Amino acid sequence: MDKKQALKTAAYDIFSKKGYKATGISEIAKQAGVAVGSFYNYYDSKEAIFLDVYVDENNHVRQSMMDEIDWEGDAVELIGQIFERSRSLVSSNKILTEWYNPAISEMLHSYYSSEKGKVANPFHQFLVETFTNRMLAEGYSQGKIQEVLQVYQLFYYMDTHITETDLPNVSQTIETLATYFVKGLFK
Repeated sequence: MDKKQALKTAAYDIFSKKGYKATGISEIAKQAGVAVGSFYNYYDSKEAIFLDVYVDENNHVRQSMMDEIDWEGDAVELIGQIFERSRSLVSSNKILTEWYNPAISEMLHSYYSSEKGKVANPFHQFLVETFTNRMLAEGYSQGKIQEVLQVYQLFYYMDTHITETDLPNVSQTIETLATYFVKGLFK
């Protein structure tokens, strides 16, 4: 295993046990068998390695959602399934719960709202493709599909810009909004 991968593996292990704040670079380096000075040959900061670990963990969890959810079912139930699975998988994951940690959330939200973050987010790409194909199958015009995708972009924007600090229960509020939007769309 190369040093960068050893650092990432150690970071994943420690972050998933202790969380972001309680984890130190020296602890990651020590567990990886790498000198602290060498850490900086691979990562600029604790934030940088955390982002690398977070993205991989998020992709892993979202892939399990893509595999487990019935994407052909009732659209309103589908929204409920997406949010329920997401809540259940994130709430039990010490790395992914950092999405709401003010010490690191701005960096995470900034990454995921950037073009690079959107393009490198397989779950985002999957949702756009799945819902576009579903609307095409239902006979929606290209214009209507673009309108709906704009609303989806607004949901994505809210998820990457509004925190629990800004609006308590933001996740539940976004779910309610998405549910009623889809009910109106497919009624």
